[in-house]
Amino acid sequence: MRVLFTVYPSFAHLWPIVPCAWALQSAGHEVRVATHASFADAVAGVGLSPVGLGDPNANEARMRPDAKAPPGPEDVLHYAEVLGLDEEGREHWIAFYQYLLNAVSDYVRTDLPDASDLVSFAKVWKPDLVIWDPTFASGPVAARACGAAHARFLMGPDCFAWSMDKLAERRAELQAAGLSENPQADLLRPLAEKYGIEVDDELMYGQWSIDPLPPGLGLPNSSTRISMRYVPYSGTETLPEWLYEQPERPRIALTLGESTRRFIKGDWGRTPAIIEAVADLDVDVIATLNELQMYGVGTLPANVRRIEWVPLTYLLPTCSAIIHHGGMGTFAASIAFKVPQIVCDTDESLLIRAVEEEPSAGLCPRCAGAGEPGALDSGTYRVGWEFGVREEAREKVTQWEMPAKKLESTPTANYVLGRGNGVRLDHRTQSVDEIRKSILQVVTEPAFGEGTEAAYQEWLSRPSPHEIVPMLEKLTEANRRR
Repeated sequence: MRVLFTVYPSFAHLWPIVPCAWALQSAGHEVRVATHASFADAVAGVGLSPVGLGDPNANEARMRPDAKAPPGPEDVLHYAEVLGLDEEGREHWIAFYQYLLNAVSDYVRTDLPDASDLVSFAKVWKPDLVIWDPTFASGPVAARACGAAHARFLMGPDCFAWSMDKLAERRAELQAAGLSENPQADLLRPLAEKYGIEVDDELMYGQWSIDPLPPGLGLPNSSTRISMRYVPYSGTETLPEWLYEQPERPRIALTLGESTRRFIKGDWGRTPAIIEAVADLDVDVIATLNELQMYGVGTLPANVRRIEWVPLTYLLPTCSAIIHHGGMGTFAASIAFKVPQIVCDTDESLLIRAVEEEPSAGLCPRCAGAGEPGALDSGTYRVGWEFGVREEAREKVTQWEMPAKKLESTPTANYVLGRGNGVRLDHRTQSVDEIRKSILQVVTEPAFGEGTEAAYQEWLSRPSPHEIVPMLEKLTEANRRR
């Protein structure tokens, strides 16, 4: 059969689908991966066939100055109140409404060619199955237009289906409050109507979802899911000689993710605290950080080696522990390689707040002392801005003040704590000495190794990408419309 994946143009979205795509390809199926044309080389680089959408010389949609900005806190919290959400529920809603819907908006636009290119390709190539990234929601429209079966590939806790279930439960209350019954449907409707397609639950939830999360990490919802083991993949390069053998003393990996460092300067003061904490320990630290993530760090101690990038699948087998940002791929890879985890997380809400500033005013409000006129301070984001790619300031700039943590950090930290295979690191509340003690505890105490082994066995109990291929074949046959 023919299988078309759609992915948001980011390594954090491409790498999770690679083992599943390889499994289908190895079983003899034709596989294509559609994404923004500027990201096509990245798809080809992982051994898959790209379908480039839009103009390869144009900025991807999130890099455009007219990209959708996050809704304001008042709007977000008004929804949460009408939906009757408790504190934990508000965080799931914030993740959906302030973060994920922004990404969804990028590739369902009718004023850009990307979604139309996808539908046109699907009509010509006629895939039997479309597997779509939930943030690349033109996928189900293309599937419906060509009669293919379609499924979501989940990248983290399913805030999409959870939130849409809550919206459906409180439809009457939302109408009474003058709020939209489904903000995702609002985003998708112009594209769907362009092709005469009804926006229904199937278009929102998929006919089913591939769920690579370990048990206990997902959110309850009404979608149909099939389980799959999250097989780690993080790119390839020539294996460095220093990774040939195990180190003489404990090695700790320090990684803070790939995606945020494109848009945010610095690391909320977290990196300097961690570097200071490990300086006196009898360990070697491999810090996979770029210059932006090193903002605020002075001279590195002798036991810390900074390299901008090395695949985690190379590094983790040599490590006794990992300090990371709580991202799903890093978390899952650490389980797969049985490495105890120190997950960076804070108690603050995910809520994003806006700070408006005129570029001509010189230093932005929280950049005092940075010595960089007009620079973004640690933890702020601008729509249409990417360091080293697009840094033009407009007449008026809205800076979005981000919380000092990754979207998934609290769920992954809770999982790690619950399974006994690591600790939480909160640089907002912990002193450098407390951080140092936590790191040493994870490296030296056998209990964390036992918890890591238990988490590994739970991970191993899920079916591999290869094992779910027959199920995907059956579901495709039952659900396609031609």
